[in-house]
Amino acid sequence: MPTPRSAALALGLAALALAACDGVARVELDPSALRFGVRGQTAKVHATPVAKNGKPLPGERCTWSSTDEKVATVAGPANDATVTAAGPGSATVRCTIGKVGADLPVLVRVVARVEVKQARAELRVTDEPEPFPLEVAAFDDGGAAVLGRSAFSRCAHEEVCRGDGRAQLWAVAAGETTAFVEVEGARSAEIPVKVVDARTSAGRPRAVRGNPMEEIEREIRKREEAERKAAGR
Repeated sequence: MPTPRSAALALGLAALALAACDGVARVELDPSALRFGVRGQTAKVHATPVAKNGKPLPGERCTWSSTDEKVATVAGPANDATVTAAGPGSATVRCTIGKVGADLPVLVRVVARVEVKQARAELRVTDEPEPFPLEVAAFDDGGAAVLGRSAFSRCAHEEVCRGDGRAQLWAVAAGETTAFVEVEGARSAEIPVKVVDARTSAGRPRAVRGNPMEEIEREIRKREEAERKAAGR
C-alpha cells in the first residue's frame, strides 16, 4: 500500500507531466511566408501556440519581433499581428513564447526601374485631342518584371504637352520638350518629345487647355448622368 509520501510524490510527478503536456511545444503561423511588392503594404499574421498533445493554447501570447525593420515591421495584440513592408530586402518576423518561437520569412520587392519602349515621342495637335500611349515596363529591385502597376506620365514643359495617370501624352502646342514616366516613385529616363500643330483652319482658334483626358471623361460622366436621369423618369 503506498505511503502518504509516495502518494504525494506520484501526484507531483503527474502534475509535472500535465504541465509539460499543456506547455507550448510549437507555434504555427498563418500564413507561413509573406511577399510584398509595395512599400507600406500590410498583411495579417495569426499565431497558434500548440501543446505537445496537439491542443491549441490560445491563452499563451506571442512577443513579436523583426530581424530587419528597414525591410519589415511587425506589431499586434497577442497572437494577431500586422506586418508592414518598409523597404526592399529580406527579413524574418518571429513570434516568441517563452523558449519556443516560430519564424515567418518576409520578402519585399519594390519597383526600382522603369523603361519606356519608345525612344522618342512625336505628337500632333489635332482638332480633337488624341492621346499618345507610351509602352512602359517596370522591374523590381531583383530584376523581375512587375505587372499591374499604375504608370504616371508628365512633360517637363506643359505648354507643349501634358501627361496623365495612364502613361499617355497629350499634345498642347507645337514645340519640343521631354517626358518622364513614374511607377511607384521609380522614374524612367528622359524621352524627347516633339509636337507639331496639325489642326485644320477650323480647329486652330480653339486652344488646348488643361488635361484633355480629364475633359473627355468629364463629358462622358455628364452624358451618363443625363441618361440615368432620363431612364428614371
